[in-house]
Amino acid sequence: MQQDGPEGAAAKRPRGGTAGRQGARPSGGARRPGAKTVRLQLHLGEKTVERLGVHASLVHADKSRVVEEVLLGWLSRYGRGRELFGQAEGLEGGEGPPGEP
Repeated sequence: MQQDGPEGAAAKRPRGGTAGRQGARPSGGARRPGAKTVRLQLHLGEKTVERLGVHASLVHADKSRVVEEVLLGWLSRYGRGRELFGQAEGLEGGEGPPGEP
């Protein structure tokens, strides 16, 4: 009489759960490794939120990602304390925010 150990019993049982698609990317694949995400609540105007939603849909992007790109770009060019954070990748320095000399 042959006894099955844990390995033999596991081999005879069907796998639990469904197998994921091969080649499927994990959510947030575009994020930089090691970057910590923090939650923040902003109060924006109705039109701004509507335009953000439309733009994010048209470019197939998450609203948070769009807002992060816009804010990072603006702060890199015009924000105070730029010397503390350095220049962001792919962004050029500007003369000043719109409407300021």
